[in-house]
Amino acid sequence: MTLAPVPFRAALIAAFCLGPISGARAKGADIMGRWIIAKAELAPWADPLQRGGRAEERRLVGKTVTFAPHAVTGPAPLGCGRATYSLHDDTADLLFEGSLAEPDQIGRPRNPEALARALGMTTHTVRTVETSCSEVAYHQFSRTTLVFGLNNRIYTLRPASGGR
Repeated sequence: MTLAPVPFRAALIAAFCLGPISGARAKGADIMGRWIIAKAELAPWADPLQRGGRAEERRLVGKTVTFAPHAVTGPAPLGCGRATYSLHDDTADLLFEGSLAEPDQIGRPRNPEALARALGMTTHTVRTVETSCSEVAYHQFSRTTLVFGLNNRIYTLRPASGGR
């Protein structure tokens, strides 16, 4: 009987002991844990004179969103009990379903990189996490900043104290 080399055996033992790693963590996103929806602002592509949306902001801001290996807990439409995660890296023109790259109200082209920087993006690409819970995509600007767009608003999430 030939045994596998020691480093390989150690890795196998660790894999069996640790169990499965969530898809979001295994592929490089570190969003697992509790996050607070810290603020909301009108999205750059939205009409500045747009009315409404404040009730949704009040309903969401201050609420907790918890990402677990197989569930997302949070206010509708963010949570679900059987979550799966998909990850990809996006450039500024792909964020918020490409809305930063759309022309403005009078048809002038926008600079998606400048708009993304104004929202807090500091790198050429960001990790985007999509869940099977909803069509909401979470863009990870940093270890402590997630953003998502919903109904012409940009919501910013921050880690909950003691929750990550």
